[in-house]
Amino acid sequence: MNDLPPTPSPARGFVHRPEPKAIGNVDRGSQILGGELQLAGHVLKGDPFATPGLPVNVASELHGFGWLDDLAALASHPARAVVQRRVLDWIADHPEAAPGAVEWAPEVAGKRVLRWIFHSGMVLPGLDRNGSEPFFESLEKHVNFLAEHWHTSPDGKPRLETLAGLAVATIYLRGAEHLVMPALIALGEEAEAMGAETLMQPRSPESLLDACTLLVWTVEAASEAGIEAPPQLLASVGEMAPSLRALRHADGALPQFHGGGRGVPGRLDHCLRAAPGPAVSARGQAMGFARMVRGRTTVILDAAAPPTGVAAATGHASTLAFEMTVARQPLIVSCGPGMGFGPIWARASRATPCHSTLCLAGLSSSRLGPAAGDPGAAPDVLTQRPENVWAGDYDGQGRLIGPDFGLPHSGTVAHMLAGHDGWMASHGLSHLRELWLDPDGFVLDGEDSIAALDEVAQARLAEIVSDAGRAGIGFDLRFHLHAEVTPEVEGDFVHLRLAHGDDWYFSHDGTAELRIEPSCWLDPAQAGPVPTRQIVLTAVLTGQAMQIGWTLARAEGR
Repeated sequence: MNDLPPTPSPARGFVHRPEPKAIGNVDRGSQILGGELQLAGHVLKGDPFATPGLPVNVASELHGFGWLDDLAALASHPARAVVQRRVLDWIADHPEAAPGAVEWAPEVAGKRVLRWIFHSGMVLPGLDRNGSEPFFESLEKHVNFLAEHWHTSPDGKPRLETLAGLAVATIYLRGAEHLVMPALIALGEEAEAMGAETLMQPRSPESLLDACTLLVWTVEAASEAGIEAPPQLLASVGEMAPSLRALRHADGALPQFHGGGRGVPGRLDHCLRAAPGPAVSARGQAMGFARMVRGRTTVILDAAAPPTGVAAATGHASTLAFEMTVARQPLIVSCGPGMGFGPIWARASRATPCHSTLCLAGLSSSRLGPAAGDPGAAPDVLTQRPENVWAGDYDGQGRLIGPDFGLPHSGTVAHMLAGHDGWMASHGLSHLRELWLDPDGFVLDGEDSIAALDEVAQARLAEIVSDAGRAGIGFDLRFHLHAEVTPEVEGDFVHLRLAHGDDWYFSHDGTAELRIEPSCWLDPAQAGPVPTRQIVLTAVLTGQAMQIGWTLARAEGR
């Protein structure tokens, strides 16, 4: 279904009043009111649409109007005035669709339509019939454009964004009623054809949540209008839900891996409530992540190699990195996605040292292509990645089986053994990580080993050490702390003070040297990088293998 019939008559007004479904960040909204709009690391001052020479990724974000969510979070008269002015000025500057232009990429136009409709309560107040006519006339043009061009949008989330914009617009817009079912059917068919596996390929939990959210918004809009959506839409939501549920931290947020953030607060739970069927989590790995949960503590580990193909542009060298959340407080984290803070942060955030795992000195476990948005980026380039990654537990015969760590309130210790060979080609080395989470979730014990596991690997390691003329290979174990965690060294321990009042301690077996170093928290919801700290264990491999033991324990459980 590549062509949908055009809207035959002028559409003026909404069939019923749209309600805002996407609310952003108050701090970023205040920054916009102050005259600065930050998109993908670029700060646009004054009229953002007058900024010349914007990179494609920045222009796409600008013309998609997703930043209206942040102004909507303010819910103030000045914010409404900015929204109205920016939308109406854009309409005046773009009287006709221009296929091929950045702002008229179907997925950008689809996102723009969604935001204009959801935030129309900030665009239309104070306008009379003549004042509002350009807004509805432009929406009509958008509907006709999307109906004709939606099939040219890239497969995956961009196509869902295109069709969701089209479907929601036809549901609300008077005069577009004849397009409602064709648009809903096209969205349902595309979602079904893609399947959850396609949407999981980038291995970004937040990207999967965004795709699920688009379908949920569309189903809700149809329901509010008394329209029965095609069954494929909710079925697709139900297909995504088990993986999203498995990746939900104890505080309701997602782990920050492969270019994704923690998700807009409340959005994950909203999608999970909308999902049909029983509230079950994916068994084994979900999107290549392994999860341990006991009590109110969640541990989520990246148990696969970074994505390949186009998705490599947002992939991180985070294999075997973990995040740990205690009740409502993230404790151990990844630095997060840097794409929203400019090309330097975008590149740095993808490297292994920006994740809570082991890293050879100066060498990530995967060598990735250019970051998304880099000039001349070749996102399908992945120069090196682990060939073998494994994670699981032992069965009764001592064989490694897939991860399935039981119920949160199980009386047994959750155990995971994981490994990867990302430094096999360069150094002959593999990384092994073993974790134990106690039944109450109050103690996480870990052992990290770096080793040359066979004769070929040992010969490669000896060659590297000999050629470098040094005694061994330096490496670090990094544990990045959330911005609301305050570390203080107390003898052989690190005292970790959590924002909600709990005290935890980090200790190690003395094999490595302990330091506290600066780190950063890259949250897309924040106006800029947030300074934080990290625990670093530094050691030198002088033989064929080395193991470091460490413990994170709640004060009462130490």
